Amino acid sequence: MFRFSKSLRLPAGRLMPLVLALGLWVILTPGQARCVESEGRFLLVMDAPGHSSSAWDMLKKTNWVEGVVKNLQASFSLPRSLIIHFGDGPGPRYSPERVEIGIPYAFVEEVAKLLADRNAHPDATRLQNDTLDVVEWVLYHELAHAFIDLYNLPVLGREEDAADALATLLVIRLVENGGHMALTAADLLARIAANLPHAAKTSFWSEHTLDQQRFAQVVCWVYGSDTATFAPLIASGALPQRQAWRCPDVFAVMAQGWLRLLDRHIKPA
Repeated sequence: MFRFSKSLRLPAGRLMPLVLALGLWVILTPGQARCVESEGRFLLVMDAPGHSSSAWDMLKKTNWVEGVVKNLQASFSLPRSLIIHFGDGPGPRYSPERVEIGIPYAFVEEVAKLLADRNAHPDATRLQNDTLDVVEWVLYHELAHAFIDLYNLPVLGREEDAADALATLLVIRLVENGGHMALTAADLLARIAANLPHAAKTSFWSEHTLDQQRFAQVVCWVYGSDTATFAPLIASGALPQRQAWRCPDVFAVMAQGWLRLLDRHIKPA
């Protein structure tokens, strides 16, 4: 993972709940099971499930989410602490009342199932990586809603479109091969949109407007971020040639707009 910077250059029984704050694990006893307040930090809360959970097992094995939180902490300053909560609650969604992004284990497991269903013989490692790619993009989508709230940012147009834009920018700038991560998420969510109302019914799918155009826009942003690397998108037909020429400008305008809004909240390198 990379730190976020202002430059537009691209870098190549029941266990006790756990809290991660700036790389420090704090084990809470049941009577202390609450979030530890820390001014202006990204706080990770992972509820140990009371039942078997493949999502919990995957997250604990990979330490992926700890890396995401550390990277965000190193990249952005916050006026208030923001909780990133994995557990059995609703979501994914951002709650301004709790200043919390909630990601249910059920959502992680559903993403894995949907990805497996599109491949009759999924490779276990590839399936795990693709699942984490989609979940990370969705996490950044919800982070955009949190930034809009915490930084009191203006939004022109639909907030969902703005959140898609920042999610895509964050994965491109913060994650190695982040463009491929955004494409994995866009492809899955577009397939779900094409099959509604017969698709899965977790709160994310039902509470977010899913349409093909939203995720075609993600493809355009990714291509525009690096036309050489993502030239196969045109050859495959994922991005029509008649639209591709404008994508570099579309990405640049989007990225510059978000960077202006976030400028004073990005930590110096």
